[in-house]
Amino acid sequence: MKKEIVCCTVTTLFSCVLATVAHAQSSVTLFGTADAGIIYSTNQQITHTDGHTDGHSNWQMGSGILEPSRWGLTGNEDIGGGTTVKFTLENGFFAQNGAQFQGGTLFNRNAWVGVANANYGTLTLGRQYDPFSDNMGAYVSSTNWSTLYGSHFGDVDNLNEAFNFNNSIKYLSPSFGGLTVGGLFSLGGVAGDFSQNRGWSIAANYTRGPLSLSAGYLQLRNPLQAALGERAAVYRISAVPMLMPPIANLQNAQKIDIWGAGGSYVLDQVTFALSYTHTRLSQSQYFASTAGPRGADISFDIAELNTVWQYAPALQFAFAYIFNNAKPDQGASTRIHQVNVGAMYNLSKRTAVYAVAIGQKSSGAGLGVNPAGGGTQNLAQIPTLVNSDTDKQLAIIAGIRHNF
Repeated sequence: MKKEIVCCTVTTLFSCVLATVAHAQSSVTLFGTADAGIIYSTNQQITHTDGHTDGHSNWQMGSGILEPSRWGLTGNEDIGGGTTVKFTLENGFFAQNGAQFQGGTLFNRNAWVGVANANYGTLTLGRQYDPFSDNMGAYVSSTNWSTLYGSHFGDVDNLNEAFNFNNSIKYLSPSFGGLTVGGLFSLGGVAGDFSQNRGWSIAANYTRGPLSLSAGYLQLRNPLQAALGERAAVYRISAVPMLMPPIANLQNAQKIDIWGAGGSYVLDQVTFALSYTHTRLSQSQYFASTAGPRGADISFDIAELNTVWQYAPALQFAFAYIFNNAKPDQGASTRIHQVNVGAMYNLSKRTAVYAVAIGQKSSGAGLGVNPAGGGTQNLAQIPTLVNSDTDKQLAIIAGIRHNF
């Protein structure tokens, strides 16, 4: 009897130890961000019943302005030999009304699982973002402080990661003396047409002390269908989906090719960053007409100077200038100048308040849509806002962001 009691006690203790070890080797974390603010914009275009247009200022509420409003689950399990199984499930939502970012898609931002090893790198499978946009996005103001409204024109270079890659395989290498490389391949999943909806990306990043450098390339076929669910309003950067501007239809194209390079340097309390991207959209339906139903090709050359001054541990000021030269193959170029100015104050480690002003001036042929004639004209278009009725537009944004 005593032997049985001792045996049961030892077995119970052993089971408890195993359960404790197993619990220590794996974890699941709930995370997220709630972000909302007020946006004031000038010259928002309104079309009247008789067909004429004019511009009026507008006040509106937005969500996911500084950072996307989201919630998710992330977890890992140590399976031994220095290898960890990882997963992330992440949903984006609109804080102003509680709606899902993409109706009908629960985990619309990330849904992937994979393995990581310190010696061999990380391999993941599912719906995820590409390494080119991950690396290059670190240098631009819109992913750091100037809000989604401070992004590049229509986010055509994907540095705000409007594209999620479905059915994708992604690999990130370990660091080799500060150098990391990564690649992604997205299967189109269309029987009989391996190229349809297919995408891929490669990138390299080098970090040494205060210096960081990146370069890479991205290609995606049928981007509106493959990544945006055939609806321009599903852009991750959209704060007010019902008001998504017509310029988002640029992505309704046969193919998009993007390459770019950038870097940053930290000097005392100031960080300087430069980025350059070249984007080419093939047969964009934005330019389709009865005479040319296949659309037209268009290229974008975009450069940004981004400067952040960490004035105090909790307070930063920032400035960015963005130049965009858009050139359709069959038409004159459009030059867009944009200035972002902002400040952010951290109330705590997880909560911050921010204010940003964005001004844009468009010149040249213009890419704005003429509601009456259907052609293009020179209209300013701050990203995600309804276009201006003139070649100038100003937006002022103030909001609060809380991470959990």
